[in-house]
Amino acid sequence: MFVMQDLRFRILTLCIVPFLIGSGLVLLTAVISLQSQTDQAERQLAETLLTHKKPDAALYLATKDWVALAVILDQLAQATGMGRAEVVSPDNRLVLASGQAPAARAEYTAALEYEGLIIGQLSLIVNRAPSAALMRALLIQTLCMISAMTAVMGFTAWKFGDFILIWLSLKFGQKATAPNPVVEHTPTPSNSAVVAIFCIKLDPARLVPLAALKATAGQCFGKLTELQPGDYEVHFQQADPARQGLEFFEAMHTQLAAVPGLNIRMAYGIDQAEASEGLGKRVKYLASLSRGMLVLDEQTKTQLAHISHPAFETAPLSSSFASDLVLHTLTMNAAGQSV
Repeated sequence: MFVMQDLRFRILTLCIVPFLIGSGLVLLTAVISLQSQTDQAERQLAETLLTHKKPDAALYLATKDWVALAVILDQLAQATGMGRAEVVSPDNRLVLASGQAPAARAEYTAALEYEGLIIGQLSLIVNRAPSAALMRALLIQTLCMISAMTAVMGFTAWKFGDFILIWLSLKFGQKATAPNPVVEHTPTPSNSAVVAIFCIKLDPARLVPLAALKATAGQCFGKLTELQPGDYEVHFQQADPARQGLEFFEAMHTQLAAVPGLNIRMAYGIDQAEASEGLGKRVKYLASLSRGMLVLDEQTKTQLAHISHPAFETAPLSSSFASDLVLHTLTMNAAGQSV
């Protein structure tokens, strides 16, 4: 159970951490780009307004037409949305103003010239509160969306982690080879009413000690079939298939444990001989749920009850992808060098 939870945590980390990093980078880039575009649009608007109004403002300032100058300042202040417009003398004294200076602001200025002389400065103070509020709202909405997607991804990875692992283990782009028996001169199966099938998935296939597995299967009166590189089935149909399968497991685990870097998945099933086709499919599925230990279903565990061996230990197996099945794992204890 601990191994299953640990694997789900790894999948959770592999899914969510890159997503959060990527989302953070995209969000940061989008905020910087949007802020830059907003500032540029604001600057262009302010410069256009100042360029359009400064000739009239210079004339009214020179002629001391305060009413007309106040009208221009009112128009500038309202054009930027609750901003402020000012006329300042060359010695930096306030001459006339319209509007209230906002807390969050940006200031743009233009010199007022009349008959070749600079007689003052027209200043436009833009209220940046609306754009800042819009940016905050957009940021909050984006963070909420990222949080929701993270929660969905986390739930999916945690709840269906086994399915994700099985999907990742599928070998695409490879043509399934015809079953190739690699054990020669196996004994002719008897008329046993019971058949046992051992499914083994080994990755990478180049590390598989195939010759050793072939010899071990033959010694245990089994028939090893290579379904595709790395995927093998061993059929036992002699007088006591259940015992022969366990003997094969006991002999095989030392061979595979001696190969560093070899990922092992395996399952074992026992059923009536006429149900061997369905048993083969079921054992392949159970092998996909394995995390290095031998996986058994409840029926197979019952079939093995008559066999007592001090090196074998069974334990319940919980899998969210097979929640409707009662599964077990079979391992070698310390005396038997646990797989």
